[in-house]
Amino acid sequence: MLKPRALRSGDRVAVIAPASPFDRDEFDDGIAELTQLGFEPVFDDTVFARRAYLAGDAAGRAESFLRVA
Repeated sequence: MLKPRALRSGDRVAVIAPASPFDRDEFDDGIAELTQLGFEPVFDDTVFARRAYLAGDAAGRAESFLRVA
Protein backbone atom coordinates (compact mmCIF):
# COMPACT_ATOMS: atom_id res chain seq x y z
CA MET A 1 0.00 0.00 0.00
CA LEU A 2 1.28 3.48 -0.89
CA LYS A 3 1.11 6.06 1.85
CA PRO A 4 1.07 9.77 1.15
CA ARG A 5 3.65 11.91 2.90
CA ALA A 6 2.64 13.25 6.29
CA LEU A 7 1.12 16.72 6.39
CA ARG A 8 3.44 19.51 7.46
CA SER A 9 2.82 22.95 8.89
CA GLY A 10 1.78 25.30 6.10
CA ASP A 11 0.21 22.56 3.94
CA ARG A 12 -3.16 23.33 2.38
CA VAL A 13 -6.09 21.19 3.52
CA ALA A 14 -9.21 21.13 1.33
CA VAL A 15 -12.47 21.26 3.29
CA ILE A 16 -15.51 19.90 1.47
CA ALA A 17 -19.02 18.76 2.36
CA PRO A 18 -19.34 15.32 0.70
CA ALA A 19 -22.71 14.44 2.23
CA SER A 20 -24.84 16.23 4.81
CA PRO A 21 -25.00 19.93 5.66
CA PHE A 22 -23.55 21.03 9.00
CA ASP A 23 -23.72 23.68 11.68
CA ARG A 24 -21.78 26.83 10.70
CA ASP A 25 -20.37 27.34 14.22
CA GLU A 26 -18.93 23.81 14.21
CA PHE A 27 -17.47 24.46 10.76
CA ASP A 28 -15.81 27.66 11.97
CA ASP A 29 -14.44 25.81 15.01
CA GLY A 30 -12.95 23.16 12.72
CA ILE A 31 -11.36 25.78 10.46
CA ALA A 32 -9.88 27.48 13.53
CA GLU A 33 -8.48 24.15 14.76
CA LEU A 34 -6.87 23.38 11.39
CA THR A 35 -5.33 26.85 11.37
CA GLN A 36 -4.07 26.45 14.94
CA LEU A 37 -2.43 23.17 13.92
CA GLY A 38 -0.51 25.10 11.28
CA PHE A 39 -2.47 24.12 8.17
CA GLU A 40 -4.04 26.38 5.56
CA PRO A 41 -7.70 25.35 5.17
CA VAL A 42 -9.18 26.05 1.73
CA PHE A 43 -12.84 25.84 0.70
CA ASP A 44 -15.37 27.62 -1.44
CA ASP A 45 -18.86 28.84 -0.59
CA THR A 46 -20.53 25.77 -2.11
CA VAL A 47 -19.53 23.96 1.10
CA PHE A 48 -22.52 25.75 2.69
CA ALA A 49 -25.06 24.62 0.06
CA ARG A 50 -28.17 22.79 1.20
CA ARG A 51 -30.55 20.64 -0.77
CA ALA A 52 -33.02 18.74 1.38
CA TYR A 53 -30.86 16.63 3.71
CA LEU A 54 -27.72 16.92 1.53
CA ALA A 55 -24.98 19.53 1.27
CA GLY A 56 -26.10 20.65 -2.19
CA ASP A 57 -26.53 18.50 -5.26
CA ALA A 58 -24.07 15.78 -6.26
CA ALA A 59 -22.69 17.67 -9.26
CA GLY A 60 -22.02 20.77 -7.15
CA ARG A 61 -20.25 18.75 -4.46
CA ALA A 62 -18.09 17.01 -7.09
CA GLU A 63 -17.19 20.34 -8.76
CA SER A 64 -16.29 21.84 -5.37
CA PHE A 65 -14.03 18.87 -4.62
CA LEU A 66 -12.18 19.30 -7.90
CA ARG A 67 -11.93 23.08 -7.50
CA VAL A 68 -10.35 23.14 -4.03
CA ALA A 69 -8.35 19.92 -4.17
